[in-house]
Amino acid sequence: MHKAAPDSARHDVMRLRQKSMWHGFEYELLTPSGTVVGGCSMPTFSQAKNARLAVHAPGSNKGDVQIRIHGETWLLRHEYTRRGFLNDLRYTLESPAHEVLCSAEVTFESGRRLPVIRMTVPVKAEVMPSTSMWRKRYPVVGPSGSVLGEIYEPRLFMLRFEYGVRLPAASPQLQAFVLAVALFVRH
Repeated sequence: MHKAAPDSARHDVMRLRQKSMWHGFEYELLTPSGTVVGGCSMPTFSQAKNARLAVHAPGSNKGDVQIRIHGETWLLRHEYTRRGFLNDLRYTLESPAHEVLCSAEVTFESGRRLPVIRMTVPVKAEVMPSTSMWRKRYPVVGPSGSVLGEIYEPRLFMLRFEYGVRLPAASPQLQAFVLAVALFVRH
């Protein structure tokens, strides 16, 4: 008799896992088989593109998150789109030449408990609130309301933080971008 694959192994595309439970600034990007294909490095002090108080020198990438996949490096940057009690943000994944590959808006809307994550480039989609009580599962829906994929926690108990993404038609860069934005906004 054929045995079904475990839930976390089916249609897995990419996972983001904390490298060490003692260090929250380094993450690994993994394939479903557990092979490390890249990483995500957080700066000690992140700086927005339109920061009022600049800590890093103008033009410096020291305040940007670096995402590495298959030997290539991209910059995950953010900027404020609306400042107030709760700030709205725009996250972008950029090449070293500052060409935007992916973009997402994070907005706080009245009547919603969590901020809304809306991807705008290269696909239009929204990351919905978790549909599960114990393990987090965030559906990713398109403009028509159809489910494109999901972001999920693979296990209930973990010593190191880990998220997985199921977006079958997405590029590795888009998958890594969605995982990193979900880490910043939902964790």
